[in-house]
Amino acid sequence: MKRIFVLLLSLTLVLALSGCIFGGGREETTVTIPNELPDEEIEITLWHAFGDANQELLQEMFDEFTEMYPNVTINQVTQGGYDELRSATINAITAGTTPTLVMGYPDHFVEYLNGNALVPLDEYIEHEEFGVDLDDFVPGFLAENQQYLDGKMYSMPFAKSTEMVVYNKTVFDYHGIDIPNDEALTWTDLEGFADTIIGDGEYQCEFLFNADSAANFFINSSRQWDAGYTTTEGDVLIDNQSTRDMLNYYKDLMDQDILAFPIEWDQDYGSTNFLQGDVCMTQGSTAGTRYNIPVEGQEGKFGQFEVGITPIIQLEDGTASAIQQGPNIAMVSDATEAERLAAWLLIKHMTNTENTAFFAMNTGYVPVRLSAFNDPDYQAFLNTDDPDRLPFSMAANVAYAQVDYYQYDPAFVGRITSSTVRQEAGFMFERIYSETQTVEESLEQMLEQLGQ
Repeated sequence: MKRIFVLLLSLTLVLALSGCIFGGGREETTVTIPNELPDEEIEITLWHAFGDANQELLQEMFDEFTEMYPNVTINQVTQGGYDELRSATINAITAGTTPTLVMGYPDHFVEYLNGNALVPLDEYIEHEEFGVDLDDFVPGFLAENQQYLDGKMYSMPFAKSTEMVVYNKTVFDYHGIDIPNDEALTWTDLEGFADTIIGDGEYQCEFLFNADSAANFFINSSRQWDAGYTTTEGDVLIDNQSTRDMLNYYKDLMDQDILAFPIEWDQDYGSTNFLQGDVCMTQGSTAGTRYNIPVEGQEGKFGQFEVGITPIIQLEDGTASAIQQGPNIAMVSDATEAERLAAWLLIKHMTNTENTAFFAMNTGYVPVRLSAFNDPDYQAFLNTDDPDRLPFSMAANVAYAQVDYYQYDPAFVGRITSSTVRQEAGFMFERIYSETQTVEESLEQMLEQLGQ
């Protein structure tokens, strides 16, 4: 029985006027690049939302960098989650106490740009001595950082991920169902699995499929259905018959227990209930691979079962689409020319072939450079048979299988922001799932909340 889920936040949401956040902003940022890095002592501060394990990996990169540039000191500061990072950065911009570098998403960066608080990176990228070859970056990751309306690049991809589907291979093998790891299943396939996999038998689950992020699910499904979502100019494109058809289709899958969201179990993610055996497939970020892997002594219906990983589910005869996630890195304008050059050289170091492969192999993120996929160490990782690394290798192979159709969310500020639309999209799907509103009622509420 589905939990009654009342989304009070979506009923009382106040649409922030992002244009007023900074009260007028700074002067437009100009760029002057020194011919060489000065010998003076330079301090760089990077703000991010990483935990301890990823901070240790960053520190290894920083130690290598400071060996090359011993006059540079690097401080990394975690600000908690990404919402806390965004809030802290906005407060710092207002107070004039910003870091040198900040990680985040384009819908955060456009708000910082509203206060002229970021440095355009184009001249650094194109610099004869200090520049980088953008042709070596994964096109989808690059496009996300090239979407700003003035045509300039204010960020570089760093720790990128995509979504994947982890499934209970023990259950599917028992029923003789083979799932490929390099080709996406369709929703038609899942409908065909339903009678076999869903149930209370020894090798069955109560639910077939969980999607961790209702917002991601709506956005990516809109692309698969060619239904429209938003534009970089801030247009909201969801009021159409294709969106209604999409929502009604997934409502039918919900009613059959083919599709679930973590609110079914009062959770933020489906990993706990996947491990417990309540659901046999779960879609989430490649960066969260480790949370879906059963360990020795695993409690739950299936104990320590075998897992498989496959690309995200696609719409049969629809437009192939996989969402890209993970933070990019930007340079904040309140810095000297020397600090900016040092910061750019650090970005270049963090995103070189060796380091992006290193970070990906140890985290579940995806390399941002094409050359990293051919790096000997990374190729060995992709083909490993080491049981401790195999799940991460499978996730990396799935991410690579989707590389040609990575998509990103348009970022914008104004009367509404892209982050507000994303939040409302998640609320809408959860209202439908919890049966607190019909499809039409929930869609109309989203449109009303967004002033459409």
